[in-house]
Amino acid sequence: MTHPSPPSLPPAKFGIVDLFAGPGGLDIAATIMKDEGVESIGVEWDDATRATRAAAGLLTTEVKDVAALGPCDPSVVEATVLTGGPPCQSFSVAGSRKGHQALDDVLRLATRLADHEDEASFDVAWKEVKTETDAMADDRTGFVLQPLRWIMEAKLKRRRPYEVVVLEQVPTVLPVWKHFVDILRRTGYAAEAHVLHTEDFGVPQTRRRAVLIAQFDPQNVHRKVRFPEATHQRYRKGAERLHPREDHHEGSLFDDVKPWVSMGDALGATRTTDFVMVSNYGSGGDPKNRGRRESGEPAPTITGKVRRNRLYRLRKDDSGEIVIRHEDELDRLSSQEAGLLQSFPAAYPWRSTDVAQQIGNAIPPRLSLHILSMALLREPPQHKWYTLLEEWLPPTPPQWAAAPPATVRRGAPQTSPPVSSSVPVRPRTGAPAKSSAK
Repeated sequence: MTHPSPPSLPPAKFGIVDLFAGPGGLDIAATIMKDEGVESIGVEWDDATRATRAAAGLLTTEVKDVAALGPCDPSVVEATVLTGGPPCQSFSVAGSRKGHQALDDVLRLATRLADHEDEASFDVAWKEVKTETDAMADDRTGFVLQPLRWIMEAKLKRRRPYEVVVLEQVPTVLPVWKHFVDILRRTGYAAEAHVLHTEDFGVPQTRRRAVLIAQFDPQNVHRKVRFPEATHQRYRKGAERLHPREDHHEGSLFDDVKPWVSMGDALGATRTTDFVMVSNYGSGGDPKNRGRRESGEPAPTITGKVRRNRLYRLRKDDSGEIVIRHEDELDRLSSQEAGLLQSFPAAYPWRSTDVAQQIGNAIPPRLSLHILSMALLREPPQHKWYTLLEEWLPPTPPQWAAAPPATVRRGAPQTSPPVSSSVPVRPRTGAPAKSSAK
């Protein structure tokens, strides 16, 4: 009996290995850029998330654990680009003692992985670092060091450094990326790290991401690395939305940016009346002070608890204040709608009962287009790519592999057949128990 070969990245001008790949927020953008010589393969631990990736036709390594693979593995050895969004829960408790301690630990351990000139000395350092991270109360702290291990092993073991590195995570990880920038410059990369706002790039949601871009250039490590430039208006509470570009006067300060993309713009096919979204999260630390956004504004950050956000028909009193009435409550966001607010295509084939977590953890594909285009091509995305992303359809599976059709129903807890997300006990090698933040 002949067994199919395990998935592997084909040779490409820009062959991406995407660590902690999630449901495909970056990989789907890579497929849109295929004509530029871009291919990608993801490494993902969570079975349910892998099912979503499979339904979307995305390549995923057979080995699920990022730490059990490396640059020399046959499935990823052709990669010229490394991307990743390691889970960040250890750093996400803003201002907490544990969060600060985790950050200090990672900065200290990352330094021990720097400046090695040979494979043997790096192996010794990595073994010591891994022993320490495995012994931590929260072993997820070591996840953020996995991309650095891959970068160093590509140079020292594979003898072929990654040409481009892209890392992204929540803003609290920016100090780690800044530290990585210093290490990568000493390793032969021109590198920078900045915080990007998703609505600046046409995503109908306010969300900030700390992004690192590094390009191998040993003779010019201190040169400027170009980052994406805003194409849309940044959202600020109380700010007036810009008029469409054709209404701008020549010489206007805003000639080069479009109005922000609103929830109403993104959900026009399913939401025909103006509405207000009441966030699951409190504002200013007060859980009773729920944030509110009108449908003419971008959504608040979409998280794994997006189903808890409530929607009401938009109603205001004589003074212009929003009035919330129980009888005005609307169906909550469907998985399809939550995906649209993350800029995923409407036809994205979400799988499993934990779809909200997959969506909340993902990097918005439209932001990925901007980041990858600047990192790989050093130019803004082509306009046709936005249309290709919006109109994207999943590949038609062979008849023997076809899954039952998804039922898209506004307010339903899931849009596709459930897939068990139960996994074995998490190994101490660095695989997250849940899908990664990509």
